[in-house]
Amino acid sequence: MKAFLLSICLAFVLVGFAQQKPATTATTASAAPATAEKAKHVQNPAAWACPKCYAITKDGGQCASCKTDKVQLGTYYCTHCMKGTGAKAGKCPACGMATTQMTRKLCAEHTKGTAMKKAA
Repeated sequence: MKAFLLSICLAFVLVGFAQQKPATTATTASAAPATAEKAKHVQNPAAWACPKCYAITKDGGQCASCKTDKVQLGTYYCTHCMKGTGAKAGKCPACGMATTQMTRKLCAEHTKGTAMKKAA
């Protein structure tokens, strides 16, 4: 009799865990599209821009024309001392100025203005 009751309890436990496992998979599956949606709004992490001339390239390092260290798109940088500071807006740790996010739009605005000045 004890063996029969033990086998029934074991069956309930196994059935209970078997039903919880697909529910866990469903929650992780619903979390995956949320991270995919966030990825659409992030700047291309493989692109870099010069904070002086705003030229965009695929590789980091120094700008060939300005000899200034490039900043990765999406990174906040100080417009005063031209150093990248991180992923959040705030103040530059070196000089205390407000940081600006390096984006393609920012680069386009600055390069469009210089192209018009050169044409005139």
